[in-house]
Amino acid sequence: MAAPLIWLGLHTNWSNHKNTLVSQLSELSVGVGNDVSAILIPLNHMHPQPDCDSTVLTAMQQADFKANFLTNISLVRDGLILCSSLEGRLSTPVPLAKPDFLFADGGGFTLHQPLSLFGGRIDGKTVHQGAFIAYLDYPSTQTKSNLPWLSFVNFHFVEGDNTFTYGNRALPTEAFVAPVAGLEWYQGGYWLFSECSSEVECIVVGVDIMGYIADQQAVGGLIVIFLATALTLATLLGLSLHRWLYSMPRQVRRGINRRQLTLNYQPIVDIASGQIAGCEVLCRWQTADGVPVRPDLFIPVVEQNNQTRELSAQVVTSCIGELRQAGLIGRCQVAINAFPDDIASGHICELLCRLLPVKYYPLFTVELTEKQIDDLDNLCEGVHRLRALGFKVAIDDFGTGFSNLEGLRELSVDHLKIDKSFIWGAEKPSLKQRLVEHIVNIAKSLRLKIVAEGVETHDQLNFLRQINVDYTQGYLHSRPVGIKEFVALLDGATKSTRPDDRHDKQTAEIG
Repeated sequence: MAAPLIWLGLHTNWSNHKNTLVSQLSELSVGVGNDVSAILIPLNHMHPQPDCDSTVLTAMQQADFKANFLTNISLVRDGLILCSSLEGRLSTPVPLAKPDFLFADGGGFTLHQPLSLFGGRIDGKTVHQGAFIAYLDYPSTQTKSNLPWLSFVNFHFVEGDNTFTYGNRALPTEAFVAPVAGLEWYQGGYWLFSECSSEVECIVVGVDIMGYIADQQAVGGLIVIFLATALTLATLLGLSLHRWLYSMPRQVRRGINRRQLTLNYQPIVDIASGQIAGCEVLCRWQTADGVPVRPDLFIPVVEQNNQTRELSAQVVTSCIGELRQAGLIGRCQVAINAFPDDIASGHICELLCRLLPVKYYPLFTVELTEKQIDDLDNLCEGVHRLRALGFKVAIDDFGTGFSNLEGLRELSVDHLKIDKSFIWGAEKPSLKQRLVEHIVNIAKSLRLKIVAEGVETHDQLNFLRQINVDYTQGYLHSRPVGIKEFVALLDGATKSTRPDDRHDKQTAEIG
């Protein structure tokens, strides 16, 4: 009985690794296919005869925001790229490359399409559907396996024949001749499994059985313990998630009304000096039974509940109160996030003016989080009012929402914060790295100070220093901490700074 159980444990263990790799690889094909179905095809239906006018450009920008695996959606006509969601109308159209694969619905896939953003000097992978194309945007690690005994090969099927695309060409897959998902077989000492994301593309994953056994020790008992532990944790996690997900709007409303919100402060560092220039104020909340809820989950519920004014009032009041009690008012710059509607209505401006002496206005930055803007005219007026009084204004999470070059010019802000999703992976040569460089060039041309969010490694920091980013923020420097911990961090930085330049470094501009 032991042998079947051990074999079952082995099979289950490498199946889990296989599933992870298949999910990692299939996410590209399935994700791109979903984006094509949900983004590009409806875009063609809504604009059957598109032109590079404001309506189509706005539609492409909205589609770019919604897409998960596509970016820089562009309009093509007569074999030329005429405009894109990142650059608008191109001064010089870019020729459309010939597709490497054609899909049954008439669309196509191109491995090397010149990128209009860089004048055609750099290329990327694209999907073409109707009058629009879009560039693929994914980490390079998503097409790699880090286990020596686990490999894969990707096939495309053209007119009934399987054509190698990428992966381990030496993997024994002679028995696989048709796009059939879910096949399992043994061949040449490998356990093989097929997964097809469409009628024209399949992935075959192979486990080198002897290589796996040589790489693992005491796998039988460990696998049983792992599975039992995983099942227990999954059950506990499911129960916990059910408790805090149930009736979330009611819990959020109750949390704000009962002032259950707390504040953390994350340092923002001057990249040139390495000194703390200030902090961003971050809102935290946990349910009545002590379960913490991420901001990206409860903030949208606050908006659905129409409680943005209440949340802003609590955050601003609590922040200034804690800073004043800690003796930090006037010592460093402070960045506070704000809803666009609260800026447009003047609510944030009224709160800050009521709670702060005029001399401290320049030390406070209001961060405008990117999202769909309903009233751009009033938002611009609210931003102008804040800046006229001496407050700084920043665009937070740039690249994830409505902002583009024209939007930046119209809003006329002081700082730009690059979203962490662009920073993660940008230290390596990739399309993402070039986009970050382009964003920095745009900001510099508009004389904006630049803050990079989500910095977690020294490689990322060195890359950002090379392209002249002004400030960085992320776990490499510090996680968000309470007011006492932030005071300790700031005091430590102050002691290491010379008396004659201490004030300049502590009051450097941030966003």
